[in-house]
Amino acid sequence: MKYLNNKGITLIEVVMAIVIAGILAAVAMRSTVSITETGRTEITKTEMADIAFAIVGNNNLQNNNIRNDFGYVGDVGAMPADLNALMTNPGGYSTWNGPYIKNRFSQTSNDYAQDAWGIAYTFSGVDITSTGSGTTIVHKIGEATTDFVLNKVSGNIYDSDGTPPGTVYKDSITVLLTIPNGAGAMTTKGVIPDYGGYFSFDSIPIGNQDIQIVYIPGSDTLKRFVSVTPKSTVYDEYLFPTNYWNTASGGGGGSGAIQYVNGTGQTTGGNCDKINFDIVNTSGSTITITSITPVWASPTAYFKEVEYDGDKVYEEENPRVGTGTTATFTSSKTINAGQTVNIEIKGFRDQPTGGNKVNMSNIDFTVTFSDGSVVTFNTGAC
Repeated sequence: MKYLNNKGITLIEVVMAIVIAGILAAVAMRSTVSITETGRTEITKTEMADIAFAIVGNNNLQNNNIRNDFGYVGDVGAMPADLNALMTNPGGYSTWNGPYIKNRFSQTSNDYAQDAWGIAYTFSGVDITSTGSGTTIVHKIGEATTDFVLNKVSGNIYDSDGTPPGTVYKDSITVLLTIPNGAGAMTTKGVIPDYGGYFSFDSIPIGNQDIQIVYIPGSDTLKRFVSVTPKSTVYDEYLFPTNYWNTASGGGGGSGAIQYVNGTGQTTGGNCDKINFDIVNTSGSTITITSITPVWASPTAYFKEVEYDGDKVYEEENPRVGTGTTATFTSSKTINAGQTVNIEIKGFRDQPTGGNKVNMSNIDFTVTFSDGSVVTFNTGAC
């Protein structure tokens, strides 16, 4: 009888197999740990970005190229005191529109405030910090908190043909900007524009803020909104639909006893740096004139002299004066009932101390006289 030579596994082979298996398990374990840590890091970074969006909004969320997401700051007008304010109204704020973020797991109420290692995020100013991995991970929302709450809104106001309100009408205009006040309510700021129609607001938080421009005599209100983005100075121009401040079609008009004589406005001089126009006293009595205040929107120019019916009544050369400046006569002038006189403003330069001559043709002009009369006209072609 023949016996099969069934050779078994030796002890040495068993030991070697166990060692190899251990090595493979260790390698696999290290790889698994590395993959797990990488995954936790990526989850944490994603969540930190979501927290940033919850605080200041996502610039990529737009409608017709207008940003419409500004997060907590856009609603409240201030940075949150802590991350809890993103999930829970911090004090009965009427402007709070949260929650602004969701938990990864609904079973844990504050999961959004912890990194993937279960360690609470640190929020300070514009930095969100995770330390759970043993290595600090920082997500920066911006350069400074002021980027989000201290922006500027400005603009210019004109009537339908581009005439600014001037010194006479500027006090009849109120600009109202409504913003969240940082403490859970809304507040309205109000300013009066200058004679050129310019106004500005500062300390404005990010968001789409409502603006109203009220012209009291016309019972007219422009309603718009301004989109305030971080670290911005927003500028726009606003036109009323009515020709309030240059009332005559074809370039003449005004208010008061002194009226512009239609068709007399002209630009003269070799370099078109002089303006002439005629006025007439439409009242039944003599009027005394002691000053005029000319206003124009552009160009930037400064005049030197004013002549009243050929007599020099004002001269200021160092420096010359610009739009909205009251030119007080060296001696008062009278205009009798029904009388017509010529006014000339000349010596326009591009600098207060002189500079180049400025072409003043085809410019809308508003001139206010000391008696309160206002005339408006176009200077015409040179």
